[in-house]
Amino acid sequence: MTASNEADLDAFERAVDAVEASGKDIPVVVGLKATNPVIPAEFEADADAILVGFGISDQALVEVVTGGSEPAGRLPIQFPADMDTVEASQEDVPKDVTPYTDADGNAYDYGFGLNYSGVISE
Repeated sequence: MTASNEADLDAFERAVDAVEASGKDIPVVVGLKATNPVIPAEFEADADAILVGFGISDQALVEVVTGGSEPAGRLPIQFPADMDTVEASQEDVPKDVTPYTDADGNAYDYGFGLNYSGVISE
């Protein structure tokens, strides 16, 4: 199986390396325009923030990335813990994926979202 996002992951790793080499405290923000579930384990540990948009404009994503607007959305799908989880899931069964959970205990499950104050609740 070939990862379709390999070039994106390589670019992310180069950005992380460049920030580390600079010796400066520069946040690394990942801005994703997603159409399908993502496996955050591939990059989350090295990112200071992850912003995900489903069908939003580039302008809207940049506005949130630069702090012009506060994040307000929640995930309309689950983000799987790993590729084994993806392969074990059944495409016709909703919410059957073990969601990715970050070091802060946030599960990237259906309906999860963060804003500047913390977890977005209903």
